[in-house]
Amino acid sequence: MKKRFPETALFILAVAFLAGCGEADKPAEMFQGLPQKFEKELKFEKEQALRGTVNDEKEPVTEGKVVATDEKGKTIVETSLAGSNRFSIVIPAGTALPILLKAYRAGEESQADSLMVAIVDSTETQYNINPKTTAIAEKAKSLGGYTRKNLMAAAMMSSTVPDEDKTTSGFRGDPTKRYGGWH
Repeated sequence: MKKRFPETALFILAVAFLAGCGEADKPAEMFQGLPQKFEKELKFEKEQALRGTVNDEKEPVTEGKVVATDEKGKTIVETSLAGSNRFSIVIPAGTALPILLKAYRAGEESQADSLMVAIVDSTETQYNINPKTTAIAEKAKSLGGYTRKNLMAAAMMSSTVPDEDKTTSGFRGDPTKRYGGWH
């Protein structure tokens, strides 16, 4: 009986490699086939408390407010940040998704200064608001709106990985000369 493990493993590896080749130029298209979680309009079925933290690039935001709005910007409810970057905001039952949680520093209530996170799932209750979530929400909107698919694509596009390792951290010199050669 002939062992076929090496040939089979090589074949599977080749198929996986070739399947991975293709148009990597359009990462948003990876998610085009993903179905949305529900086809009907999503709502908060019951009153729901959302909690989290607010941080900007430099430090926690401890003075200001968090405002829940609908997609068009209409205020649903708001709460204040009083000496802490932690917030808790209660969303009324029947509120349609998606909603945005927008955080404003005290005295900076303009639209341009807000940090935000887009919410498309009524089962999640923990949300952090920071520049990264703001960038993801803005990118999702530019992809066509605040949907699960667009938020996933925006998150994937916002995380970058270098094409190759251009650092010297892995280089240890010529292994034939270091410490007297190979060991």
